[in-house]
Amino acid sequence: MTWIPKSLAGAYRQARDVIRRLPGGNWLLAWTDPLHLARRLLQQAIEERAHYARGWLLDVGCGGQPYRDLFMNVTRYIGLDLPPNGQAELYGDGMKMPFRDAVFDTVLCNEVLEHVPEPSRLLEEAARVLRAGGILLLTTPQTWGLHHEPHDFYRYTKYGLRYLGGKCGLEVIEVSPTCGLWATLTQRLTDTVIYTYVAGRARWVIAILSLLLVPVQLLGYGLDRLCGKVGDTLDHVMVARKPDA
Repeated sequence: MTWIPKSLAGAYRQARDVIRRLPGGNWLLAWTDPLHLARRLLQQAIEERAHYARGWLLDVGCGGQPYRDLFMNVTRYIGLDLPPNGQAELYGDGMKMPFRDAVFDTVLCNEVLEHVPEPSRLLEEAARVLRAGGILLLTTPQTWGLHHEPHDFYRYTKYGLRYLGGKCGLEVIEVSPTCGLWATLTQRLTDTVIYTYVAGRARWVIAILSLLLVPVQLLGYGLDRLCGKVGDTLDHVMVARKPDA
């Protein structure tokens, strides 16, 4: 029965080649990433609020710095993360940042807070290194599966984020969902199928299923835009300001 995988793998490659040649084909192929919907919504949320960022920006838990190019008004961008992340300019712990007080105009914290055992401590540190009038731009999940285990501790509602921000001395300007129920349902369905039910299977199986799930993600994205950001959300984005001295 070895001909079955070879046939299906070949059909998958042919389908990708056909899609790539279509107008907008590369855009469509991006949706074969099982996490594309969540990543797209996060990027849109951050891009819509990038105007808040200015001056010196600290990216806490920077990872691969995927949103660095969105911040046009930033004069210096510093990524902070734990080793061995080679993309970080500095190694350090977000709960004990290696900076003096009031150094940065902007702190970015993207999908990090859920991995911090003492979230108040991280937000206190963010407030400490911000200058008066500085901005914290933060995203974190409300509805998501376990990841980066065992360092996965919390999920956050809009009320929890407002409470934590105020507790740490920040003026919360906004806490908004990145999406609504339909995007949440279809994204969780897609990533659960790929990363739970077919994890460890042959690459061609994962590739074909990822292609077949593209309409699911697109349907969720379209319904979400039609119905609005109502119901459960994948993530929240918070904008908070350090009060003037």
